[in-house]
Amino acid sequence: MMKLIPYSDLKPRNLGIILFVARLLAYVGYFFIGIALLAFASEIYNYIFPIVPVGGQGETYHGTYKTGVITLVFAIVILIVSALFAALVSWEASLKGPNNREI
Repeated sequence: MMKLIPYSDLKPRNLGIILFVARLLAYVGYFFIGIALLAFASEIYNYIFPIVPVGGQGETYHGTYKTGVITLVFAIVILIVSALFAALVSWEASLKGPNNREI
């Protein structure tokens, strides 16, 4: 059965807070990807079914494409930071403790 928790296989020893922040950032990144997809879908919908201009002013541009691109880039940056935090926790979990040293 698949778990919907990001980085569910990590077992931190001392960096539980950083793992929590990594998971929280991953959820925020997923949320922003959803917002970007909605912005792109809105732009496609406006392209297929254009709004009739009122008063003969010509077509209006709402800027949802630009919003979608900026949101997507922001989401990718957040997911990269989240992955770096998870990598730090994974690295800490792989270190040998003072009681496990090989002499």
